Amino acid sequence: MADSTPTFLRLYNEAAPAHAGRLADFWPGLDKLCRAFEQVTGWPLECRPGADIPSSVLWSAPAAHDGAEGEQLRVGVAAGIAQAAPPAAADLRNSIELAGAVGELLGDLARTRQALWKCEAELAAGMPLTLRGDEGHLAARLKASLRAAAEAVGMDAAALYVLDETAQYLKLRSVWRLPQERLLLPPRELSDAAADLEALLGHAITLEDTAGLTIFSSPEPAAAALCVPVSSVTAPLGTLWLFGDRPRSFSDREVNLVEIVAGRVAADLERETLITASADASRLKRQLSAAERWQEDQLPRTSPPSDLWQVAGWTQAAAEVNAEFYDWFVTGQEALAVVLGGARQDAPAGALCASALRGAVRAHAAYANTPAQVLRATNETFHHGSPGDQSAALFLALADVERPVAQVSAAGSIAVWKITAAGASGLARAASPLGAPQTTTPRDVTVRFLPNDLILVLSEAAARTCQEAGKAAEDELLSTVLTHCRQPAEVLVELVRDRLTALADPAKLVDASAVVLKCR
Repeated sequence: MADSTPTFLRLYNEAAPAHAGRLADFWPGLDKLCRAFEQVTGWPLECRPGADIPSSVLWSAPAAHDGAEGEQLRVGVAAGIAQAAPPAAADLRNSIELAGAVGELLGDLARTRQALWKCEAELAAGMPLTLRGDEGHLAARLKASLRAAAEAVGMDAAALYVLDETAQYLKLRSVWRLPQERLLLPPRELSDAAADLEALLGHAITLEDTAGLTIFSSPEPAAAALCVPVSSVTAPLGTLWLFGDRPRSFSDREVNLVEIVAGRVAADLERETLITASADASRLKRQLSAAERWQEDQLPRTSPPSDLWQVAGWTQAAAEVNAEFYDWFVTGQEALAVVLGGARQDAPAGALCASALRGAVRAHAAYANTPAQVLRATNETFHHGSPGDQSAALFLALADVERPVAQVSAAGSIAVWKITAAGASGLARAASPLGAPQTTTPRDVTVRFLPNDLILVLSEAAARTCQEAGKAAEDELLSTVLTHCRQPAEVLVELVRDRLTALADPAKLVDASAVVLKCR
């Protein structure tokens, strides 16, 4: 005899629940307010949810209602059902004006409650992620969730399928009352899984009798099956399947229970992902903090002990680590070397490149006689040690420790000015950046100093900030330094820093550096 059990597929499309209940449940004291209004004015005050207002209400004002998202509360005077003694009633126009004021107050209160409601949810989401030691492994938690879902609706087995990174395959990741060998099976192609595709659209799918079904088939042999989506707020993650040995129907309550468990599974998966990402981010943050501290420790803090020269520098980083640096030291030729440089790569690659550049300059300055020789030797080292996509800018001054004379040279678009009592003049000529075969080789410029004469050097990013602000901004910067040229080098650098900070776009922080070499 043929089985008379109907074979069909049911889709559950969850709709937003309609608002139910009295307004007073959401607005304590609303009924009392309406009664007081009627006692004072003689006109009934009606407060109704939604936009549909009966014809008996002569006037209405919308006010946000926090009972449901997007729902409004309408406030109006019902003139058609006034008290039995109309002469004792207040003037209708005044009553309407009072009702309007009540509606405005209710609207303000509703918006405040709505903001509080959202704020509390955001604060709940801001709780730090912690991993307790007694929670067990994710595999155990997933298996427990599958078991809870199956036992809650009287099914015999359960399985969790998760999408891969390409969203083309569904891989079995957890099972309950199915052989563990199932986990070794290759993933299923999503294009061939019609039921899973439909579920990932947001529907719960019930296969009440799988006999005779061809398009919507169960991934496991079963007489009945239920498939619900496992989704986060932003993206689908996979599907949760329940399998039964006998044909059966599923009530809305049972489907809702399974969907709740699927939400718990999605939360477990997302939480595990976030904990892993948080641990990786914390480790990276610690590494960047250590690199930042190392960079700061490498910068010279005080001017060299010289009766002839004062040196001061400043640098800022756009990120945790800096792709620019400044330095000063005494070379093997008994000269004071003052360096400012920077890589053209973003952090953290730029920071590594700048560190290598600083080491190369110190090494070559130990034997070279002129700044241009140091720059050329540094370029050879930098070019041969680079994969070919790195470039840098560099300034070097070698100051005589006994005479007020210095030789300077630069590679890249570094801005260099000599500032004297007579004014400011540019020094370094444009040269190719380091990191490639030189088309314009750096040249030495000999600079002689009088007391209070100085050299101001800006890195490429700092010089670009001045250029973007206009010629007037650059002239104002140089004029500020010239006006205070008798101040110590540390004060002059602070003035330059303040001017550059004022000129820079606060929404676009960049690496920037400056150095002042001043003759006492």
